[in-house]
Amino acid sequence: MLTDIQRLQAMGLDVWQLRHPAIYDQTHEVIQLPDACQLLLVCDTPLSEKDAWLFGNILKSIKLRPEQARQLPHAALSALGEHRLTWCWYIDTPDVIIDGVRRLDSIPLAQMHDNPTAKRDLWRQICQYD
Repeated sequence: MLTDIQRLQAMGLDVWQLRHPAIYDQTHEVIQLPDACQLLLVCDTPLSEKDAWLFGNILKSIKLRPEQARQLPHAALSALGEHRLTWCWYIDTPDVIIDGVRRLDSIPLAQMHDNPTAKRDLWRQICQYD
């Protein structure tokens, strides 16, 4: 059985091999969020148990349930497909901004626990959309 390369050579066609084929690989996986997802937390570090507790309380304050939220690292935003997000919460400065959603910016949740000023700033951002 002939391989693809052998077939091309049999037809008199030159065969070239790329040294760095990844450069030309334009296909990338598209990240699909569940339709129920309303809030995307853009954060590069996983949430600790304490951070998840605070995150859950903040979700309650904007009338969302944990199953309506997802977390993605900053690098994954460029692969985000169609979505039905209402909120995008960025921890640290984002490289990619999602248009058409309510935007929140804050310090990492781990630093927010004992920082009433950061909590107040986040709350003001939330309230500006009401």
